[in-house]
Amino acid sequence: MEKLRLYIQIHQLKEQGFKIAAIARKLEISRNTVYKFLGMSFEEATDWVVSLGRRRRKLDRYQDHIVYWLR
Repeated sequence: MEKLRLYIQIHQLKEQGFKIAAIARKLEISRNTVYKFLGMSFEEATDWVVSLGRRRRKLDRYQDHIVYWLR
């Protein structure tokens, strides 16, 4: 949800007339991130955020072993 909040903030600041560099500075993110979010529709951003939760990570298959070692 934090990513969607960021998406909304970027679009609000752009509508208020802020330039890309000013948005990046204000939100403490890179200009590339600002461009990426401005290039997305809300539906695309929502789909992207949902896909982040479903992604497999490299260490997922080793999770049981790592938890066992840590205990």
